[in-house]
Amino acid sequence: MKQMKFAIMLFVSVLLVLALGANAALAAGDVVKIKIAQPGHDDYGIQLYLADKLGYFAEEEIQVEFVNFKSSPLSIAALVAGEVQFCLTSYDQALKMYEKGKVLKNLVTTTQKHPWGLLARPEIKTVADLKGKTISAKMPGSGPRAFASSILIHYGLDPEKDVTFVDLAETAVMPSYVNGAIDATVGSGIRKAELLEKGARVLVDMNDPAQHKAVLGTDAYPLKVVMADAGYIEKNPEVVQHVLNALVRAMKWEEKADGGDIAEMVAPYFLGAPSKAMIEDVRRAFSHDGLITPEGHKAIEASSINVGLITQAVPMDKVVDITFLNKALEKVGKTK
Repeated sequence: MKQMKFAIMLFVSVLLVLALGANAALAAGDVVKIKIAQPGHDDYGIQLYLADKLGYFAEEEIQVEFVNFKSSPLSIAALVAGEVQFCLTSYDQALKMYEKGKVLKNLVTTTQKHPWGLLARPEIKTVADLKGKTISAKMPGSGPRAFASSILIHYGLDPEKDVTFVDLAETAVMPSYVNGAIDATVGSGIRKAELLEKGARVLVDMNDPAQHKAVLGTDAYPLKVVMADAGYIEKNPEVVQHVLNALVRAMKWEEKADGGDIAEMVAPYFLGAPSKAMIEDVRRAFSHDGLITPEGHKAIEASSINVGLITQAVPMDKVVDITFLNKALEKVGKTK
């Protein structure tokens, strides 16, 4: 009988450990390892990279591994499969997955505005001139493809009929532009700087407030977010909170930091060397509180419907959870 009681107690203990998972590790003071998926080395993941480089994740007993994927749909697939715990991606991916029956929660945005641009060969002077041309904009269902499609529609072109889209690996974009295989591409940050050096023309630049308002109809557009599976959040609230604590600290640090210092710190996280000018360009779109507004949600929802990414409206509370962010903001405010 004693042996049976011991076996039952042991079995229950094992179940408790499994149920607590990473939270048990945090409670015990052990470092929790997490993976953050991202679609390549991302300009708008800079604040995450800073949280890692500055040691903020380590102080929260979190060890981060950034895992690169060719495009957002692939990183989302890894998130849904449980291969990664968090994903740096575009907001619209949560809308798309919700419509498919999978609940992913946007926890924080790293951008308060849409930061991308559409760049083309110098002989292409307007968006209308892209008719019959080839555009690099990642894979169908991705944020870049949705953005390029929305630009084409805004300027009177049919993205399904008037252009040819190609899905290129990040490292293949520049060679394809140089050898003439593509005529235009979605770009920002290092990619934008490289294209401009090769003489590319900026057709549309969301860093221009006037163009942002004209094309998107709003000033707020939380394009880039960190999201997690709703099930993972429910099981690992402490881990989520520690991740958000570190990220918010990095956001506040970046807000006051010199662009040159940031470029030096995040260089190891990029394939190319970011310059101070590149950092200053991309950070114009950065969010420093991470908050997602109803206006921003509505803007992305409308754009997603317009390009066929989703078919109907999605309530904001179904795809957003900022409770952890609010706690992190409160904590950082108290520790200033």
